[in-house]
Amino acid sequence: MENKQKIIVSGILETENGILLAKRPLTKKIAPGIYHLPGGHVEFGETPEEALVREFMEEFYLKIKVLDIIRAFSYCIAHTHTIGITYKIIVDSIPEEIEFDKKETEQIDWVDEMKLDNYLKQEDHDYDTLKKYFLTK
Repeated sequence: MENKQKIIVSGILETENGILLAKRPLTKKIAPGIYHLPGGHVEFGETPEEALVREFMEEFYLKIKVLDIIRAFSYCIAHTHTIGITYKIIVDSIPEEIEFDKKETEQIDWVDEMKLDNYLKQEDHDYDTLKKYFLTK
């Protein structure tokens, strides 16, 4: 089997209600039913920032601004090496109810540091990212 490498991006969107987490539908091959920081794959020719803007528009119909890199990480599973970059992001205005693409997201929740353990497993890279993020605030 051939080795592959992919780049994923995610965004930390924080309001007074907490940080936006999205739950993947059970129909997804990768991480079905799991909460995660929203984002996706960088397509060929895109910058990571462009990919994150595109993903938020496609999945949440939100026009975001990408700010600083919060964390970069990598992991290998079988023959795939994944590089991840998480950014702090903002939006000019957040609708009272965020619409989302039901094929990509089953539901969303706003989560603060106290509720993090109810949504993410400690071995999840998003858990580690958010723990570090909360420590630096």
